[in-house]
Amino acid sequence: MRSEFDFIILGQGIAGTSLAWCLRWAGSRFLVVDRQEAVTSSRIAAGLVTPITGQKLIKSWRFDEFWPTAIEFYRRVQQETKTQLFARRSMVRLFANDVDAATFQRRWDAGEYFGIVSQSVRLVNEKWFDNPSGGFEMSEGGQLDVPGYLDASRRIFADEGAFLTSDVDVSRDLRIDHDGVVIPNLGVRSKTLVCCQGFEAINNPWFRDVQFKPAKGEILTLRIPSLKESRVVHNGVWLVPYSGELFKAGSTYDWKTLDCACTENGRNEIVKKLSSFLRLPFEVVAHEAGVRPIHRNQYPILGRLPAEPRIACFNGLGSKGVLHAPYFADQMARMLMEGRQVDSTVDLNKKTKWKSQPIPIGAFREESVSLSSHVKRSKVRPFTMQAHDAIRDVLRVGEVAIDATAGNGHDTQFLAELVGVHGTIFAFDVQPKALENTAKRLKDADIRNVVLINRDHAVLATEIPKQLHGRIAAVMFNLGYLPGADKQVVTTCDSTRNGIRQAVSLLRPGGVVTILAYTGHDGGVSEARVVEEVLKELPEREFEMGTFESQPGRRSGPRLFLVKRLMPPKGEYQQPDEIDTAEAK
Repeated sequence: MRSEFDFIILGQGIAGTSLAWCLRWAGSRFLVVDRQEAVTSSRIAAGLVTPITGQKLIKSWRFDEFWPTAIEFYRRVQQETKTQLFARRSMVRLFANDVDAATFQRRWDAGEYFGIVSQSVRLVNEKWFDNPSGGFEMSEGGQLDVPGYLDASRRIFADEGAFLTSDVDVSRDLRIDHDGVVIPNLGVRSKTLVCCQGFEAINNPWFRDVQFKPAKGEILTLRIPSLKESRVVHNGVWLVPYSGELFKAGSTYDWKTLDCACTENGRNEIVKKLSSFLRLPFEVVAHEAGVRPIHRNQYPILGRLPAEPRIACFNGLGSKGVLHAPYFADQMARMLMEGRQVDSTVDLNKKTKWKSQPIPIGAFREESVSLSSHVKRSKVRPFTMQAHDAIRDVLRVGEVAIDATAGNGHDTQFLAELVGVHGTIFAFDVQPKALENTAKRLKDADIRNVVLINRDHAVLATEIPKQLHGRIAAVMFNLGYLPGADKQVVTTCDSTRNGIRQAVSLLRPGGVVTILAYTGHDGGVSEARVVEEVLKELPEREFEMGTFESQPGRRSGPRLFLVKRLMPPKGEYQQPDEIDTAEAK
C-alpha cells in the first residue's frame, strides 16, 4: 500500500477544498483525489456572496452567522497560499418595479436589513443603467475567485503529498475491509472516504436515495467598454466587473437539461434581462455552462452513510457555496474527527429516507468495456466527461496520444496526466494563441511530456513520427471555435474529414478517437454531418462506433462521436516492441 490517510476526499470543488483546509488545520492526514475536469460548476462560478437575494428580497439564510466565518476562513487561506482570493464587495440591487420597492420598504421598516444595507439618493449612473424604481446598496457583500481558490489550494495540497489527479468510479474502484476504504489502483487507503462530488453525486450508487435536484446554469462574459461600475449590480441577473472592459453576467436555472453545453436559449435569457436595465452596448465574448449541486431542501447535506459509515458525504452547496462552505466544512471536519453532531437542517440522514440495500463494493465492475458502457452508466454526464471516460478506459501510463484541437489545453493536460512522464502527447492547433494558452496551462501544472504543433489536424499523419503510426492509443477532437477567441476561426469540414481519417489510421488495436461536435456556430451542423459520413466509411469488422446526441432528434445541441479500433482475432495480433517515446519526439 503506497499511502495511508485518515480521510480521502473525492472531489475538489468548493466543498472538497474547504473540507480539506479544515482537516489540514486540525492536523489530520488527508488526500484529495480529483480528475481535474475543465468545466465544473465551481470553476465557472462567479463566487458571489449576496446578503439579500430572490424576488422576495429575503436576507440570506443565517447570514449573520456564516458571514464572519467565511471572512476569517478565506483570510487564513489567503495567508497560507500567499494569493489574493477573496474581496468584500459592495453590491447594488435595482428594483424591477414598484412591488419590489414596497417589499423592500416593508422589510427595511421591520429591521431585517440592519447592518447590511445602505440607501442612496443617486444609486447608479443613469447614463449606464435604467433605474426608474430605485434600489438599494448592500455594503456587506463579497466575491471569491473560485478557480484561483481551487488552484492555489491544489498547489499547497500537492506540495504536501495530499493531492492526486485521478478518476475514481466508486462503483468499481473501491474495496472496503475492516481497516477502512481502499483504492487499489491508486495504492491508497483511508479510514473514511468523503464524497464531495458535486453534481456527479447523482451517479454515485451509494447516494441513490438522496434527493438531489441539480440545476444547470449559464454565464456570459461581456465586453462593455463604456461601463466603469465597480460594484456588482443585480436586477434579474447579476453583472460583475471581471477584468478591464470585461464583465460576467448570469445566471440561468435549468432543472431539466443537465449538461455543460451552452445553449442559445440560455444566452438569450441573460441578454434579454441584462438589456432591460443596461443602457450601454455590449459584446458577448464567452459563454459557459455548468450544473450546480443542489439538494431538494436547498441546503447542504453532511453525514456518514448509515449502512456504511466508512463512506460520508458533503455536498449540495448550490449557488451559495462560497458563503456556506467554510461553516459547514468545519462542522463536517468535527463530525469526522470527533463524532460531533451536525445541524439537523443539513444532516444527511435526517434529510434522506434510505430504502436501498448496502451496495457491495466491486459489484459493478465490468470485465470488458464497450464504447457505450459509460454512457449507459451515466446518461446525464456532460459529453466532455463522457469523452474522458472513453479515453480512461484505454489509455495507459507510458503510451502516446494526440489532442487534435488543443484549444486552451484542458484535454491536453488530461491526456498528459494519464500517460505520465514516460508517455507523450502531441497537441495540434492552427491558432498560436491556443498553443500559448496550452503552454501556460502545462507550465503551471509542471507537465513536460507534450509536443505542441502549430498545424491543422488535417496533417496529423504527416507530423506524427512514422515509428508511432499504428501505436497511438487515443485521439481527441473538440470541434468548433476557441473559447474566448475569434468565433470566426473555426474547424472546417475539409480539415475535420481529413483529420479523422488520419486519426483512425494512426490508432493501435483497442485505441479510441473521441469527437465532440458543437452545432451552435455557423457550419457546425454541416461539420457534424461530415463526421457521420467519415464514420460510415469505416469497416465494421475493424471499428466500433457510437454516436450520442444531447438533444435526440434535433439538429442543435452537441454530439459526441466515439470510434474504437477493435482488437483482431486472438492469435492474429502481435504486441509491438516497446518504443522510446523520448526519441520519437
